[in-house]
Amino acid sequence: MVKSILAAGAVLSGLFSFPALAQSEELVSPRDFRNAIIQSMQETSEDTLCFVRISDEAFRAGPSADNCDYQAYTNVAYEQYELAPETLDEIVDEQAQRYVSLIEAGVDMENFSERLVVQLRSRAYVRNANLTSESGLVVEPFTGDLVAVLMLDSPQTLAAVSNDQLASQGVTRAQAFELAIGNTRDLMGDVRADDYRRIHFTSSSNGLISGQIWLPEMCNAQSEDAAYFLYDRNGLMSVEMDDALGVSNLLAIANGFALQGEGVSNSVVRCSGGEWSTLWPAASADSSAFNPYVTG
Repeated sequence: MVKSILAAGAVLSGLFSFPALAQSEELVSPRDFRNAIIQSMQETSEDTLCFVRISDEAFRAGPSADNCDYQAYTNVAYEQYELAPETLDEIVDEQAQRYVSLIEAGVDMENFSERLVVQLRSRAYVRNANLTSESGLVVEPFTGDLVAVLMLDSPQTLAAVSNDQLASQGVTRAQAFELAIGNTRDLMGDVRADDYRRIHFTSSSNGLISGQIWLPEMCNAQSEDAAYFLYDRNGLMSVEMDDALGVSNLLAIANGFALQGEGVSNSVVRCSGGEWSTLWPAASADSSAFNPYVTG
């Protein structure tokens, strides 16, 4: 089962109150679903929590404005609700109780070195997470709008690691990313694969698929010339560059995600000759032949 992800990163926030949702024949919107979880969280917690809304399917929460550290995503729970609308209250309450429990427990630092993994996230994700962080998240550049974020894996959450947390564990940045290579492989879980419209879709049973293309074996001199699009935190599309129709299909999908602001990334990246680069959006016209929106 894909895990719900909570990633650390402090932001200043205030408390929001939302009206209770009533069961109806029509599906509630993702925004109202998110708001219902926030409302239920506040009702569940004995203390006043901090909340800030990030998008219709994401918010930050924490015990105070100075410690509003947890980023929660509600899209997976919303998909469960769409399949069984009559379970709305049950799903909302279950998600709220789990988030509150995680906030109250805090980030578990046990077996720190064995749980370090890397996940790819957008530069916007890191920028938002670092808004009020004194030490910032531990990241390395990747390509396109993607960066490699050091995270701490646990059965139910992923927590982004800050520079202060890394220092407190006596682990250097170089050591942490070296450890993360083996851990990301070992903790990936089963990789699920499917094909549609000439595009390869992959996800992992442990929710770590975004770290797969960061691994060194994914792009070396022997690797296929291929394009990749990270459309979800646990959803990766890829296609070989010699399949022009497949690349065109992938770019069309990526463009749709970008227009609606729904993808984890707003760029399609390419591995060629062991080097990563940005295929789309391109600064030059060398990939225009694959762009379905170029006229002429």
